[in-house]
Amino acid sequence: MSHTEAFKEFYKRCKEMDIEETVEVALNAETEEEQEFVELISNFMMQTRQKEVIAQGKF
Repeated sequence: MSHTEAFKEFYKRCKEMDIEETVEVALNAETEEEQEFVELISNFMMQTRQKEVIAQGKF
């Protein structure tokens, strides 16, 4: 699998995760840097979902 394909798969999997799963992943991070990375991804995905909800007029 190429890096591009791996990244696209990673993005797809992140989109499928719910907030509880991302919290669990962050809590199980092996390093502070890994935890920060998970939190950044989680925040991005949450912002994306918020934009979708706002665009649908649900907020």
